[in-house]
Amino acid sequence: MKMPALRRFAWSAVAAVVLLLTCIGVFVGFHVDSAIETATLIARPHEAQTQLEHAKARLDTLQDSVQDFIIDGADGMRYQYEDAVRSLGKQGAELYALSGNGLSPAELAQIDTEITRVLSTSRDVIEARRSSGAESARGYADAGVAAVGIAHHKLDALIADQQDRLRVRERTLRWDVAQVFGGLIATAAIVLCVMASAIFLVEYDQRRQVAVQNTLRSENERLEDAVRERSATLAQANRELVWFSKRALQIQETERRTLALELHDQVGQELAALVLALTRCEREMTVAVKPELRSAVQDSIEIARAAYGDVHNLALDLRPAMLDRLGLIPTLQWYARQQARHARCEIAVEADTFPVELPSDILIAAFRIVQEAVSNAVRHANPRRIEIHAHHRSGTVELLIRDDGAGFDPEANAAQQEPRVGLGLIGMRQRAQDVGGHVLIRSKPGSGTEVVAMLSILEPA
Repeated sequence: MKMPALRRFAWSAVAAVVLLLTCIGVFVGFHVDSAIETATLIARPHEAQTQLEHAKARLDTLQDSVQDFIIDGADGMRYQYEDAVRSLGKQGAELYALSGNGLSPAELAQIDTEITRVLSTSRDVIEARRSSGAESARGYADAGVAAVGIAHHKLDALIADQQDRLRVRERTLRWDVAQVFGGLIATAAIVLCVMASAIFLVEYDQRRQVAVQNTLRSENERLEDAVRERSATLAQANRELVWFSKRALQIQETERRTLALELHDQVGQELAALVLALTRCEREMTVAVKPELRSAVQDSIEIARAAYGDVHNLALDLRPAMLDRLGLIPTLQWYARQQARHARCEIAVEADTFPVELPSDILIAAFRIVQEAVSNAVRHANPRRIEIHAHHRSGTVELLIRDDGAGFDPEANAAQQEPRVGLGLIGMRQRAQDVGGHVLIRSKPGSGTEVVAMLSILEPA
């Protein structure tokens, strides 16, 4: 089952349970009210039955007091009779208080009639005993006994009627209680079902979460393995790229050295021999030689000398021989003079005393970084002054090339900067990294450029 369908089913089940519990609550509430009302009504016939029983007992007491007075005739017995009369009257008042609360007015009227008859016959018996004696009173006593029996019979009928009412209301109360109990059982069953469903859903959700977590874990492990493999591949590719870059720079330096040697030793020597040969021809020419021919020879000598100088300078630019013989600082000073003459800007070199025998890779890297930075400044920044600072610290060569030219933003349009600067940042940084160093470029448009290079003389790790 998909998640939206499962969510709809869950909400439908919750709505059904809420509706069912609401109906059960209304049903239970109705029967609770009915049970309370029935319990209240049960008390009425019970109280009426109790009062009727008390009335019967007082009738018996009255009858006994009459019989005792007939036998004895003493005033004490008469007082007992009068107490019984008062008690029976009080009981009658209590029965009248139950009007509409267990006994109907008609039933109370019948009780009152019977009690009145009993009191009347008993009064006749008492008067007969006082005036005519015991024998005369016994004739009236039979009527009193009959009246009491009739009253007893009526009270028993009323008591039986109240008992019937009590039994009916007890059955109604038991039914209401049973309905309430059934509603509570149904509510408990629904609650238990809901709790069981909730427990099942929680367990299902936990199992699903565990399954999802296991899936995510396995997928994460797979991705981590893929990332590790890709990282290893990229690392290997990066190592190979660094090696190829370093190898390319080494090959470039080797080719430059070879080309510089060939230009200096072969082409330079040939041009020098050509200059000497032309000079000899000029000296051995007679005065009779045409002036045009003498002028052509002189022009050829100047051209050959200029070509020799250009080849010599080109060889020095490709690979200054003085870099290995004299060291870094003299070579930088010579390079600054050469560039200042061609670029028509001031180039100053400020340096510490360097050891002559620096490692060859440090010499080459330092010279090429300065050469690239100065060349870029001359070609693109149009500076008035370029400063080259070289300092030797323990185990480190620090280079600073600063110009007051146009400047640029090193971070913006990096992809477009590299073609403009030739080897540019990549070449300088690669040369620095090859000797365990780094290069930092600081520049802003209109604020010039600073190239800082830190080269480690120690063997890079």
